[in-house]
Amino acid sequence: MSIVGRLTRTKAALAACAVAALGAAAACHDSASWSAGPVTQGWTEAYRAAWYNADQGSRLMPLTWMKALEQPDQTPAAGAAPAMFLDPAYLDTFRILPPYREGDLPVGFAIDRGDDSALQKTHLRWYGEQTDGGDWVGLNCAACHTAQMDYQGHTIRVDGGPSLFDFQGFIEKLDSALMQTRDSAAAGANPGRWNRFVAGVLGHSDTPQNRAMLLSALNQLIAWEQQTEALNKTDLRYGFGRVDAVGHIFNRILLFGGAPQPTPPNAADAPVSYPQLWNITKQYHLQWDGIATNNKIGIPPPAADSFWGRLLRNTPLSGLLQSTPFDYGAMGRNAGEVLGVFGDMMIKPPASKSDLSGFTSSVDAVNLNRIEVELTRLAPPVWPAALFGQPGAVDITGDDGKKLTPDQVVNAGATLFKTYHCDSCHTPHATYETMVSFTELQQGDNLTDIWMACNAWADRGASGLLTGIPDSYIAGVPTPASAPVSALLTTAVKGVMVSKKYDIARTALESIFGYNPPPTVFAAHAHALLSRKDQRRDDCMRSAATGNALMAYKARPLEGIWATAPYLHNGSAPTLYDLLLPPAQRPSTFKVGTRVYDPVKAGYSTDPNAPGNSFTFDTSLEGNANTGHDYGVGNLTDTQRRELLEYLKSL
Repeated sequence: MSIVGRLTRTKAALAACAVAALGAAAACHDSASWSAGPVTQGWTEAYRAAWYNADQGSRLMPLTWMKALEQPDQTPAAGAAPAMFLDPAYLDTFRILPPYREGDLPVGFAIDRGDDSALQKTHLRWYGEQTDGGDWVGLNCAACHTAQMDYQGHTIRVDGGPSLFDFQGFIEKLDSALMQTRDSAAAGANPGRWNRFVAGVLGHSDTPQNRAMLLSALNQLIAWEQQTEALNKTDLRYGFGRVDAVGHIFNRILLFGGAPQPTPPNAADAPVSYPQLWNITKQYHLQWDGIATNNKIGIPPPAADSFWGRLLRNTPLSGLLQSTPFDYGAMGRNAGEVLGVFGDMMIKPPASKSDLSGFTSSVDAVNLNRIEVELTRLAPPVWPAALFGQPGAVDITGDDGKKLTPDQVVNAGATLFKTYHCDSCHTPHATYETMVSFTELQQGDNLTDIWMACNAWADRGASGLLTGIPDSYIAGVPTPASAPVSALLTTAVKGVMVSKKYDIARTALESIFGYNPPPTVFAAHAHALLSRKDQRRDDCMRSAATGNALMAYKARPLEGIWATAPYLHNGSAPTLYDLLLPPAQRPSTFKVGTRVYDPVKAGYSTDPNAPGNSFTFDTSLEGNANTGHDYGVGNLTDTQRRELLEYLKSL
């Protein structure tokens, strides 16, 4: 990469470039290379939208809880609305970007709808008849890797760029909000916050039993968060744009193991800047210290003069093997990231050497690969010259006393980039990037802060449930009772990948054969409480959207319609007259059972005193709704409605 922008040829600037060229955690590249406005960076709109809210398997808390959660340390005035945690203005204090266009959630937040039946920490139930965990909200890559800048009234968005997300502050305030909500339920406390939370989460299902379930589930989530905080605790403030991701991942792995941990714990006290993600798929070493790697498999296209090359030439299959390689290294790296950022996992030792069940987890392997494939298309952003000015358009005078042109300034910078050996580290090499050892960095004044790398190497902990499990899950050395956490992470991730073997095989084939759809983004369920009926409703509506032939109702000819009461497919309108009313004006309850007919309204009598009317039909119950089949009947006058009814009687 070349240096652009405002460069001078002073010795101080050259020295800074030389130092940066030798820094393992620094880069002497175009630090001001940004993309302005609607520039796609190679992404379609569908991929951009998917990037912002795609599910990875992160489970921070149930979505209804997050929507009902209020900001900590505030009490609304009498009659005033409470300040909600998801208020975009409040989230902006953590530099979280608001929802993109018509999106429901902020950038970097995603809905997870995975099966939680075998999970250990996020298997929460908070109301009767709850069949699964419903919608959970968590974070995805975009939370930390979407940059946004303002310039003279313009907003500049860079996908894959480092965000300013204050992860540490966000989690602290979130935990405070949860605990203050819980504390509001205590005897003698002001119950306002708790009551409002209950109303938002339970709605019409607010019963003493469900309140008790909700409070128990809330305490479970708080306990899990407090365990995490105890291991991560550090007096060091991360500030904006930094997080000790590796430290957080390591400590989550120790917690999943379930064993007592050393005192003091391995504090997450080595925050690093969020790296940019364009060209990440070209790299081999990931994370600032190279602790993770990319490892790709693919099918090379056949040679043009080979049998297969000649056979496929000029056919629709000619591009079949022009694949995007499946990156199993990235799959493992991203699975570890999910586990560290609110993922869930159940460690279970294999029952035998042939047991390939693996570790059940919330990790969404299919989406992780689709996101990684998506990143292969993400182009480095181009300097927005229209806003910032042309690179090199600065006041620099050459040796001849003449002002240098912009091209001359840029070319001069390129020469200096080579002269001071910046290109020895910061240009593509055999593995695209260059790893510089601490031994090399100890020369002169080039030793950068060591703690990210040092912690990653030195952190150890009790293996817990991982003890005795082969280090690659299916083979290798049994895990000792205490081990480097980096080794425990490797074993945990491999166990997760074994459990996801079918998903991984599926997504690998997608990549190898060139089928690369955007990752899945879940829209929030229409119903806050996902009972079995709610779940089925949503499943059916998704099926209807695909054109499923079974998702339909019959509209038949109306001969003899007068004799077919009650009406609608579920019998929720007792008479033809009631059916011709707007849904809101139809009877919400009525008596059924009599054979007494009402010729005026064309249907059975709903008189409670009519013989046999012993059953009350309640349209508010599941399956009894009397909505629909409106077609503008509300525009009818009563005279018109009567006229239409009479016609129907004649058929």
